Amino acid sequence: MTKPIALFAFDLDGTLADTESISLPSAVATMRNAFGVPVTLEYWYANLHGLAGQALMDAIQSQFGITVNFAEYLRQRAEQVPHMFAGGVNPAPGMLQVVRQLAAQGNQLCICSNSAPERIALTLTNITGQHSAGLNLLGMFEGHILSATGPQGQGKAKPAPDVYLDAAARYGATPANCVAVEDSPVGVHAAISAGFTCLGYTGLSHHGEADAASLKEAGAHHTFHHWDDFHALLATL
Repeated sequence: MTKPIALFAFDLDGTLADTESISLPSAVATMRNAFGVPVTLEYWYANLHGLAGQALMDAIQSQFGITVNFAEYLRQRAEQVPHMFAGGVNPAPGMLQVVRQLAAQGNQLCICSNSAPERIALTLTNITGQHSAGLNLLGMFEGHILSATGPQGQGKAKPAPDVYLDAAARYGATPANCVAVEDSPVGVHAAISAGFTCLGYTGLSHHGEADAASLKEAGAHHTFHHWDDFHALLATL
């Protein structure tokens, strides 16, 4: 990338924060117990990872032949998540230092997530270690949060590129001069389809050995396992 990077757009769950080790077991239990979907955690990671909103409901219908009441699923999840995150959410190792440095350098940062705005705010508020690192993540990203699904879950979720196209338009940036960071093939597809350079992150506990290959197959330009490697990776773009 010969031109300066105009925008850094970060996925949140599984990329900046280790939310999925907390929330996905509960999502699986809700699908199984409330809606009779015989999904397992392993199956979710392999086949549903990164999906949200109607895209998730469509995948459940296609793969299991079961129609889930979307509004009721959202209601139950909205009740569950605040309790799960109340004990804190671990940041991806090294992420806080990278975000602090990028912001201090005057870079434009935003979050592009499939989560609802309220869920994004809850996650940012509960990421541990941020205050000792001199950060207030919710304050830093206030006004710079883009939710693909929106408050009611009806927006076009990733893998649709809309959230990234909206981000580029909001900041007047050419997509080719923007960098996205994603941890799922679904997210990589969205970023690449929007014309972004996409880096795939594989550093959390739920990421398996095959994740780097699957992210590259989805179109990620490079992958990295620790946020300490992020700046060196940027130099290669």
